[in-house]
Amino acid sequence: MAASRPAVTLRLSAILRDKVLRSGYTTVADLCSVPLPDLVAELSLSVAQTEELKRQLYPSPEPLKSFTANENWEKEKSWASITTSSKALDSLFGGSQGIIPGKITEICGLPGMGKTQLGLQLCINAQLPPSAGGAGGTSIFIDTEGSLIASRVAQIGSASLQRLAEILNDYDKEAALTADVLLQGIQYCRVHSPVELVAMGRVLSEIVRAQPKVKMIVLDSISFPFRSNFSDINGRTKLVATLGRQLSTIARDFNVAVVVINQMTTKIDAGSSNGNTRSDQSVIQPALGETWANFCTHRIRLGMRQGDNKRTAHLFKSPNIMDQTVPFAIETDGIRDVKDYASLNPYSSSTP
Repeated sequence: MAASRPAVTLRLSAILRDKVLRSGYTTVADLCSVPLPDLVAELSLSVAQTEELKRQLYPSPEPLKSFTANENWEKEKSWASITTSSKALDSLFGGSQGIIPGKITEICGLPGMGKTQLGLQLCINAQLPPSAGGAGGTSIFIDTEGSLIASRVAQIGSASLQRLAEILNDYDKEAALTADVLLQGIQYCRVHSPVELVAMGRVLSEIVRAQPKVKMIVLDSISFPFRSNFSDINGRTKLVATLGRQLSTIARDFNVAVVVINQMTTKIDAGSSNGNTRSDQSVIQPALGETWANFCTHRIRLGMRQGDNKRTAHLFKSPNIMDQTVPFAIETDGIRDVKDYASLNPYSSSTP
């Protein structure tokens, strides 16, 4: 186990956690440095508490699972992609698919580009029926910035219901979704620190296992908790890697679409030197570096198009889709296509 992992992230009962912390053990490494019988005696643990602590400190490795390529292909074909409510954005994932389950999709960009708006729209859309581009499930919104505004979610939800009635003429109105149902279908989790975020990742798999209707997880944002001053950069890297593995496992094992919102940061690249003069260049790039980037299947950067100030989404990482940029709009009703999208983009879809 990572030496820097805080002991508070262990999944212990409240009583056992209190015993551990009161005894001065702050990291997992501290606990592992003491023989288990000595810990039992020092903390006055019961048999049940001893087993609980042992499972957390010395977990049994899970057996490796293997699948054929054909089995994976058949599995992926059964997944229901989730629309973004924009044909242009959906086309970034190939054809008119939308957000793909089983993968991590990163949405990054400068402030004000619409990252949170897109995340909220996806939490609503995951609850729509498959015939309308949804997954007929529920969503989890993990908030590290305090960015979720319930009134905005309700506004997007009401607009989505109106649009649903327009595109599905045979939709059973007696069983139709309501604005209240859509709000209840989004579980909200507020976290305030990197430790809380990693701890949330550890319990998230249990939440999804207990609630198989969860089809979408949105994390807004992954970088915000890590922007505080970290004296231990290696420790931060390990926490980011731990979180990335947790989210990847959840996406793959439970066929959940995981969307992670990321902020941008400035990196100084050393330029060429000419005599006594050195030219350095600043580059704006997604935060958390390659450690986090390796966990993302698709990476999309939101921005503004020069000339007409239309919002754009640029796919710059994908294992099977070429880089491309499409326009989209954010309206009162939520995420939408720009009115001239069909004439601007050859990947336009004719589906509603």
